Amino acid sequence: MSDKQVPDEIRGWNWGALLLNIIWGIRFRCYRTLWVLFPFFGVFYLFVVGAKGNEWAWKNNEWESVEAFKASQKRWSRAALAYIGVLVLFSIVFTNFLTHEFDNSPSTEIALATLEKSESFKANIGVPYDYSLKHGKLGGPESEGFAEMEYAIEGFKGEGILFFKASHILQDWTLDCLTIQYTDTQETEAVIPCD
Repeated sequence: MSDKQVPDEIRGWNWGALLLNIIWGIRFRCYRTLWVLFPFFGVFYLFVVGAKGNEWAWKNNEWESVEAFKASQKRWSRAALAYIGVLVLFSIVFTNFLTHEFDNSPSTEIALATLEKSESFKANIGVPYDYSLKHGKLGGPESEGFAEMEYAIEGFKGEGILFFKASHILQDWTLDCLTIQYTDTQETEAVIPCD
């Protein structure tokens, strides 16, 4: 690293270095940013990169002026914030897509239809009701697969936790297990007992 003097005007936090650390580091020949790849240590080192980024970029590159340097780093900061915005948007869209896929899967439809036939369910939760995915798994190829899901269910009479396992052969779904635990009474009803 160069020994050239770092102007006081450029000292400070660098969002581009923090958020786009590896790409930013390669562009500005600050290869120390690769240390963020080390497990555990890298998380803490991100903050070092954010704090020291301006200094490293100034020392490792030739700049026309302080203003040119600031303009360059400002563009990188904007790019970093745009990148984070895109990641957040993608995460929201992807999560909604997955939740929709689980909620509208044939296994969920069969489980809910079976559950609605239970007199105990009608007495403790009631119809209509809302449900939201707590966690779940869908797996296997199209010819043969499985589902394992847990939903929170809320009706006008109470709340509960629905759990079921299902399997299919050529998309012909069968429930292997279906239980619901009623929140108010903590009673668990095994509509289809689990092995």
